[in-house]
Amino acid sequence: MKRRKVLSLVLAAAMLAGTLAGCGGSGDAAGADTGSKAAETKETTAQDNKAGSTTSAAEETKEAAAGEAASDGEVTTLTYWGWDTNWYEPMFAEFEKTHPNIKIEATTVAFSDYFTKIQQAIASGSELPTMVQQSCTLIENYKELGIFEDLTQDPYNVDPDKFFDFIKGRAMTDDGALIGIEQSVSPSAIAYKRDLAKKYFGTDDPAELAEIFKTTDDYIKYGKEVQEKSGGKDYLFHSGGAVAEWLYFADTTDLQSGNTVNFTEKMSPVMKLLCDMRDNKVVDTFENGTPQANATYSDENHLFYPCPNWAITYYIKANDPDGSGNWGLMMPATGGYSHGGCSVGITNTSTDAQKEAAWEFLNWAFFTKEGVDTAKKEVEYYVPTKEFYEDATYASGKDDFFGGQDVGGFLYGEIAQSIKLPKSSIYDQTVIDIRDLLAAAVMSDSGMTADQAIQKGLEECTNRITDSGIEIK
Repeated sequence: MKRRKVLSLVLAAAMLAGTLAGCGGSGDAAGADTGSKAAETKETTAQDNKAGSTTSAAEETKEAAAGEAASDGEVTTLTYWGWDTNWYEPMFAEFEKTHPNIKIEATTVAFSDYFTKIQQAIASGSELPTMVQQSCTLIENYKELGIFEDLTQDPYNVDPDKFFDFIKGRAMTDDGALIGIEQSVSPSAIAYKRDLAKKYFGTDDPAELAEIFKTTDDYIKYGKEVQEKSGGKDYLFHSGGAVAEWLYFADTTDLQSGNTVNFTEKMSPVMKLLCDMRDNKVVDTFENGTPQANATYSDENHLFYPCPNWAITYYIKANDPDGSGNWGLMMPATGGYSHGGCSVGITNTSTDAQKEAAWEFLNWAFFTKEGVDTAKKEVEYYVPTKEFYEDATYASGKDDFFGGQDVGGFLYGEIAQSIKLPKSSIYDQTVIDIRDLLAAAVMSDSGMTADQAIQKGLEECTNRITDSGIEIK
């Protein structure tokens, strides 16, 4: 019982760390696009943005429209629940400047409480918010609620083909209903410290490093060399939890097929490689997301960091502010992958006026130059709408912090174009929680084997997944 309690506390800490990095983005520059046909004919601002117009006449038209809306005195109030304050606070504030007839009241809800709060509101008949933030790890659960507008239908008419191929279907139901639009794409790679890469591998060039680390076995081979050459002081990776996240999200195996949860097939490669890295001192024992783990970003003893795009801002630059020029980004041996993300949907219980106003916001945020530029400038989020990337200045550009590397071009070009996602499951978040528990367990107990970790995980799955007719393998 004592050990079970300890593991529960470890899981709670891991969930908290995950909460801090739920959604995010990174990069630099600008572009132009438009939303649905309905929005194009409805709002002068959208017409201006479609053409990428920055003429004074267009600005005067927009200001006149805003002034007219404000003078008629009719204000539609929207409600929003979310945990990602760094996104919605600047986005709502900027939107309201040019849409004075719409007011958005936001309520901050912790990620760990969010889905339960939505369920409780439905069960009690309480009022739901106009707009709901949908975590990608619970997206199948949100689909089952039946509370969202289908954004492919009138009056929204969103074309999912406007989005990156790997992400366009994540918020779609089996019958083709689109329940939300992704806030940002989350392409992920491996970040590294250039000085240590040169020291141990003779190069800091990302392409050359990717050639050195072509397979996961290469991480073991060269990680052992780093340990030996440093006298046991330096590690290839800083955290087993971070490694487990990367390996899990990079694996394209479907967690669920029919009524079967393929836990062993999905988790075994993760635990086997993690245990191998642990046993060969390739990965250090810091718990991912803790102050101690975050301090390693600025030290001289850890080389590689699994890196979603949002980690560049919230982990690397935040924890190594003096490291400008010393960072690089390379392709993982597993290939590019997606880590994190969430979408925003409109509830079907809202009034027609609220739905219309909510769509004005979503259209502005994801299909107009003004909204997309706001997300990039204020939050460093990059939208899933492909057309904006046709303008090379939107995401591409040299990043001095990364030694002049074109980080945006790499992430949103080479990485994003190659990502393949497994089919999502209503048990995604449950299994991710168990993954974090197991990663912490194997890193704290050097005697635990991968097979023992999988057995413990199967027991946890059986305890947590109790739906009738579901088989756990």
